[in-house]
Amino acid sequence: MNQNWRLIGLDNIIAFLARTLESDGLFHAYLFSAPQHSGKKALALKLAQALNCVGDNSPCGDCAPCRRIAAGNHADVQIVNTDSVSSDSESKNRVDLSIEQIRGIIHSASFPPYEGRYRVFIIEDAEKMSVAAANALLKTLEEPPTQVVFILTTSKENLLLETIHSRCQRVRLGAATRQQIRSFLEDSLAIPMDQADLFARICEGRTGWAVSVANNDAILNERRDNLEKFFEMMESGYELRFDLAARLAQSFSQKRDEVYRLLDQWLGLGRDVLLYKLNIIDELINIDYTPQIISMSERLDINDIRTLIRAIIETRQYLGRNAGARLALEVLMIGLPLFGGTLKHNG
Repeated sequence: MNQNWRLIGLDNIIAFLARTLESDGLFHAYLFSAPQHSGKKALALKLAQALNCVGDNSPCGDCAPCRRIAAGNHADVQIVNTDSVSSDSESKNRVDLSIEQIRGIIHSASFPPYEGRYRVFIIEDAEKMSVAAANALLKTLEEPPTQVVFILTTSKENLLLETIHSRCQRVRLGAATRQQIRSFLEDSLAIPMDQADLFARICEGRTGWAVSVANNDAILNERRDNLEKFFEMMESGYELRFDLAARLAQSFSQKRDEVYRLLDQWLGLGRDVLLYKLNIIDELINIDYTPQIISMSERLDINDIRTLIRAIIETRQYLGRNAGARLALEVLMIGLPLFGGTLKHNG
């Protein structure tokens, strides 16, 4: 396999894409589906490089087109997402991909490539397209221009119109193994072994997340704050719990992804407590909080732990269905057990 693709845990997919390029079996539209931070954008950029590379052993990564694509300034490669809008206040709060954005790329797609062989349009989080935007794109996918490739990425494939599905080549990215990620972090990024093991666990097979964690202390700081909030909440009475629910609800109105991450990390702790209770210790994620996990497992029975996990899952589902954020979070605070003692992190 061409090692120039350099993506962890995607050998089979890379081999498939390479074969389509070598056999002139290129599809006009691809749908890359995987959880967030699993390498979808990285794979899309590698494919864009392979389509426009002028070096040997494509994608070489060294020729001018490959470098410009990696830097985000190639004239024929465009990334479309909810951030690629104007800076006015309405656009800043946009949570969907608008029909104006899609019309813009349809217009660009009508022109031949400016400097490369193919125009490539990468549409991130394609499930965020409004119905009007998706229908506008559908017309282009039905009659695609020549020398144009669309790459849609999504972490919520079920939210896409089935008609969009049917006009794309679906590519589902699998999770990398813990060992693959740990080895990559140690060998390529010189991360110490213990730290690499922690990062490989908390990323749960998402290679992009592992690299982000290794390169950005802010991600680890946010995780620490979120886990500390959980332990503090478990030790607190209802007054402090309701105060936390109010603060989280306020955050959700502006930065819902941050609240979703908090709930996911709380869910990971609940999972760890259950695994420890079942003596499946090697599968723990939050190994840097092992003493707190042990303490919780000793103070809760199996049914309590399952109730805790279910409550967090249901809260996330309610928020995803646009339920009132404050009410959903207050119900969560009421439903979780009350503790005494100390569960805070010792580090």
